[in-house]
Amino acid sequence: MSVEDYSGRILLRISPELHKQVAECAQASSKSVNAFISESLEERVEKMMGIVTPKFERKIVGDLPVKEVREAVVVTQHPWYMQLANAHKVYLFNTKLGRVTPARYLLFYETTKTEDDGTTNAFPRHVKQYGRVKEILYDLCPQDYHMVPELVPLTQDKRFWDELGKWDGPNHVVLFDEIGSFDEPIPLRDWRQSKFSQNKESTLARVRNAKYVEDLYS
Repeated sequence: MSVEDYSGRILLRISPELHKQVAECAQASSKSVNAFISESLEERVEKMMGIVTPKFERKIVGDLPVKEVREAVVVTQHPWYMQLANAHKVYLFNTKLGRVTPARYLLFYETTKTEDDGTTNAFPRHVKQYGRVKEILYDLCPQDYHMVPELVPLTQDKRFWDELGKWDGPNHVVLFDEIGSFDEPIPLRDWRQSKFSQNKESTLARVRNAKYVEDLYS
């Protein structure tokens, strides 16, 4: 059969027992039977032919409808990650949080953590810096960073890549086109609230009027 004759349809003859097993696997994966079979065949063929296909997805924030993008989100930053953001304009969301909704700005709440090498944040328990989001890459694994031009310098920076390059699973990677600072850092009013600051939605109006970190989202 030539490429010109390809209709996109293939008839598979399988036993009722195998069909039942396939249906159960498809249901467990939240996929239709057809989608499950198609993806399974694709993975099998790619493996046999040595084809490596990246599975991550890129979303440019400026191209998304307004209703699909949050204005701002407060995120916590340990010193190592704050250094990463400043050096390479990158933020990493753990995939355990699910498929995070894109935001136009991330507001960095700096933690009091001291890294093993003694590094600390410059403004612990404050929001001093923010990142203006360019795009978000969903489910990006370390082995695929080299496929993203903006991340190639990161793969060559031993300060961070010696650690990142060893990670097994994917992250949702945020790329910034700007890392900025507020004239005055915004302090946390109640230290007991620090653990509730992660991934809190905010607005630009709240940012302009906030006296304390809690004002950003409460």
